[in-house]
Amino acid sequence: MNKAMIPVVLLFISVKALAFPIDLDNLVLIKPETVGMSSYELLKLDEVVKKYISADTIQGAVLAVSRYGKPVHFQAYGVADDSKGSPMRRNSMFQMMSSTKPVLGVGSMIAVERGLFSPQDEVQKYIPGFKDIEVAVLKRRDFSPKFVWTEPGKEIGFFTRMAGELIGRFTGSYMMHIPEHRAVSADRPVTIHDLLTHTAGVGTYGLGTAVSGLGAVMGNKTEFVNSDHTLETFVDFVAEALLDFQPGMRWMYSGTIGLDVVARIIEITSGQPFNVFVQENIFNPLDMRDTHWWQDSPLEKQSRLVVRPDSGVKDKGKKIDAATTEKARESRYYSGSVGLVSTARDYLHFEQMLVNGGQLLGNRVLKESSVELMSTNQIGDLFGRNGKGKPGGEGFGYTVSVTLDPNAAMMPRSKGAFGWAGAFGTISWTEPKTQMAVVLMVQQPTKNFPYEIAKVLSDAIID
Repeated sequence: MNKAMIPVVLLFISVKALAFPIDLDNLVLIKPETVGMSSYELLKLDEVVKKYISADTIQGAVLAVSRYGKPVHFQAYGVADDSKGSPMRRNSMFQMMSSTKPVLGVGSMIAVERGLFSPQDEVQKYIPGFKDIEVAVLKRRDFSPKFVWTEPGKEIGFFTRMAGELIGRFTGSYMMHIPEHRAVSADRPVTIHDLLTHTAGVGTYGLGTAVSGLGAVMGNKTEFVNSDHTLETFVDFVAEALLDFQPGMRWMYSGTIGLDVVARIIEITSGQPFNVFVQENIFNPLDMRDTHWWQDSPLEKQSRLVVRPDSGVKDKGKKIDAATTEKARESRYYSGSVGLVSTARDYLHFEQMLVNGGQLLGNRVLKESSVELMSTNQIGDLFGRNGKGKPGGEGFGYTVSVTLDPNAAMMPRSKGAFGWAGAFGTISWTEPKTQMAVVLMVQQPTKNFPYEIAKVLSDAIID
């Protein structure tokens, strides 16, 4: 090669390594040391992932990491379909489950920027059914159990009820029967802030959820699919339910309901269907070309979906039949809580936008101040008081957990890091302090796997 051409070639390689949008067909990773990371330490990422695959804890994974806007690690491991032996690929598509929620968080911040609503607005301003909403408490004392569940329609005997009462007294949760209860007025109206921080008491599987039938509805997939719900019809139904606790009094996760109320408010205030709002304002400007709600995922991409070994979706212990699955594909229910399918590439774009303070590819999705609002602890010590790590370790912003003290947090991330995870194991986060974005795609939930990945990445930083 002509020596005069060497600088040009090196410049070309450097530009390719820097490039967002990421081109998986021509991906060139930056040398870790050029972004203040140790190549030796990053090799341990492969060791960690392969350890969990060998132990049959996960079938495979795609792990993508960038620092200072440069992809430093992007690797696929294991299999996408164990029955066929199909290898996992960098462009494999995953069910995101609750990893959908930060997308709703960004959508909410966009709406706030545009003056469509304020986090402090009362929900009843947009959903009249929330006016004068009540809270479920025990019959003989003003206490709302954290968790209440019993199989709908099941006969509860005397001894089962007595055992349930005893467990409830010691744990604050009822798992065998619904205790005697009454409704009291809410101390104050529910706000959008409450919904975004999981402090509203809406659909958290407490007493209000149980007695209102919300839990039974969400637990019966076939019935929900056949109901032909939209956000409008379902949120109106939610508004008729009792709250699980007084607004703002505790952090309790609303896995599939609370944030859907926010999605409906975005529809009302923007005049657009929620999925269209997200597509136009998030997915398109970030070139998230392979991110779709499950029912809208194109047929030509179906072969890229990771198939879980236990992926036969069940309802009450029985697999959902083909007719119900087909009807689900016709659903016009676009949840702000769950439901997306995506790739590591697309979610790295999403996290990189947040690292960059709200912009990517020359497009500003959010103001930097909105990213800061979303990623600031909004609820004092409520998150930690719910058993989420050591006291003071983590807080909760708008749809994301936030690292307050790395030494006390559940994950070894830098102070100010924020993100969220999904029930099938997907997790992604942003670290403003270290300028790092991380996306870990798997389809089996694990306890220690994300921790070990985060530890390797933390140890790999050398600047």
